[in-house]
Amino acid sequence: MKIEIVTIGDELLLGFTIDTNAAYLARALAAEGVEVVQRATVGDDAATIAAAVHAALHRTGAVITTGGLGPTADDLTKPSIAALFGRGMHLDEPHADWMRERWRRRFGREMPDANLQQATVPDGSRVLRNNHGSAPGVLLEDDGGRWVAMLPGVPREMRGMCDDTIVPLLRDRMRAAGVPPQVVVSRTLRTTGIPESALAGRVAVIAGQFGDVATAYLPGIDGVDLRLTVRGRLAADAQRALAESEAALRTELGADIYGVD
Repeated sequence: MKIEIVTIGDELLLGFTIDTNAAYLARALAAEGVEVVQRATVGDDAATIAAAVHAALHRTGAVITTGGLGPTADDLTKPSIAALFGRGMHLDEPHADWMRERWRRRFGREMPDANLQQATVPDGSRVLRNNHGSAPGVLLEDDGGRWVAMLPGVPREMRGMCDDTIVPLLRDRMRAAGVPPQVVVSRTLRTTGIPESALAGRVAVIAGQFGDVATAYLPGIDGVDLRLTVRGRLAADAQRALAESEAALRTELGADIYGVD
């Protein structure tokens, strides 16, 4: 399964907030064998959100967004994507009632009407329970099977929903589609005392032994990390391919490799 991620918020584009959501999602999805093929970040603008999601749907048919589900005027994710799907919006009364009761328990007073925006969802969508905050997630799918899962942008809530809602949902979808339990796994070899270009030249000599194991060079102060990645294999096969590639590299590079992660 291939997925794209769209993270939403002016604060991300302005550099005031580091986009940890996309990194967390990418790692969690890779562990399930889901390949993130592209990531995008857009601001709080309805047309820009719709354009980014439209393009991602056209490429992969599966998109996860984060951000823009709050109660304020700059939270535009749901109406933007609903319009893209040709859907209207409605108040999900059960969730609204739950929010009102939660507000009374936590704050001892009635919830402001503005917060009802969080319980307003696209027509025909599935409300995804948020056990970590007030704004629910939303799953919207068209007749062709293309879908968007919208998650909150608050990192604690997003991580929780990823683990207890999105990952199980993706497992169910892949199982129903007969997709084998493939993985995306990486291993990083740490080298020192050899420049990136020289390292690449020595690796090129034995590159034919790697098969479909992808290599990436990550230079830093202490040396150059060499990351190996296997995509779309069964877990045991993937680990075997990584082990064989690591062994070939250790034979070629010897003491230049000082660690593995």
